[in-house]
Amino acid sequence: MAIESLYWKEELARIAKTIRPASKPKRWSERAVCVVERDVMIGFFIVRRMVELYKVSSVIAKMQLDVFSAPVTANVTKMNRFALEENYNWNAEKAERKSVAYICNQCIHAYISFVDRGPDRNWSDLLVVSDYDRNNVIWRVPFKTISNLFEAASNDWPVYVQMTYEAKLGDYKVTTD
Repeated sequence: MAIESLYWKEELARIAKTIRPASKPKRWSERAVCVVERDVMIGFFIVRRMVELYKVSSVIAKMQLDVFSAPVTANVTKMNRFALEENYNWNAEKAERKSVAYICNQCIHAYISFVDRGPDRNWSDLLVVSDYDRNNVIWRVPFKTISNLFEAASNDWPVYVQMTYEAKLGDYKVTTD
């Protein structure tokens, strides 16, 4: 990944395409749910990795995603983590804006992840929370937000890189455009 990001971006574009709404969605199956969940998690890993290696512009790295949080109502454990209705107050859900890095980390360190379909049978939301945040809130990330991020990152090709040495960091601050 350090040299060529094309192949990673092609995979990200493929994932974005597969999770977009379809006029005639496939029937539900356990396999379909597992494949979509796997692809979304891998997609967030790809985005995070491309940001870390400056293979996308700072626009992607600084992007804020429209997501929703529902507060916890019970101690979430390995034994009850999938009792989503009992563990989280969905009536108190609120809209928030979170950084790409934050949502990527929620997925990479997921304690709970669940993909949901809407009444039209299209994928609607990813419910996710990291092991660290599991007793605070759970995040609902609309699939439209996910596919827009994946598509934007897969089409983002930096043409300019600026590296400025910062003595306090003992390293370079990198900006891409």
